[in-house]
Amino acid sequence: MPSLHHYLAAAILPIWLASLAVPAEAQEAGRGWIMTAGGGYATQLDAGSSGLGSFSLGAAALYPRTRTLSLGIEGGYDRHEAFEYGGEVWWNGTNGTSSECPEPCTSQRVRFTQKYVAASWHVGGVLRYSFSPDRALVPSAELGAGIYGIINQSARQTRDAMTDAPVPELSGQGSSTDWAPGVSGALGVDWFPGKGRIGVGAVARLRVAGRPADNQLLGIGFGSLQVRVTIR
Repeated sequence: MPSLHHYLAAAILPIWLASLAVPAEAQEAGRGWIMTAGGGYATQLDAGSSGLGSFSLGAAALYPRTRTLSLGIEGGYDRHEAFEYGGEVWWNGTNGTSSECPEPCTSQRVRFTQKYVAASWHVGGVLRYSFSPDRALVPSAELGAGIYGIINQSARQTRDAMTDAPVPELSGQGSSTDWAPGVSGALGVDWFPGKGRIGVGAVARLRVAGRPADNQLLGIGFGSLQVRVTIR
């Protein structure tokens, strides 16, 4: 099975090779480093059963290769699904629960709360093309490739419905993290007052990551909308 290092190299290599194709004369025409950081909202593409997204954080460092094309590295964390639900059931004291207590009723009435979080870390290379970079309002487009840590977390807390005493037999939590290569695409716009070095803007991004695992596809797909600050 390929290691994490193989996935990371396979994801970033195409972007790195693309940057080498730019002539040295064109590279010298670029400016200094471009630093961006932002945050906003993220949600799964299929939205799951909840339809509820959560937050998105990201940062990038890019170096201009030409007047319009920049190459760099970016990373972040997206919690693209988070929800909680609960209810009351009857527990027979062993391994069975039901919505109704059969006669004669000898089961214990319990109340449960279930929490679920789907998230991912990512790091990789990114190419950004800036339209009209010398103007105050600068639209841009991005393509990225990198490695993603796919995180799934769940927790269930159960208590007696009458006494509020914990029921450890029906409580627990679990977490898993899997790695997969992924790609991203984005459209953004930034405003630099007075054509200065500091700008504010927004970016909409789609991310997809996946790999085969145990005769099935392990993968995620989600989108995010962030407000960001750029220093160029």
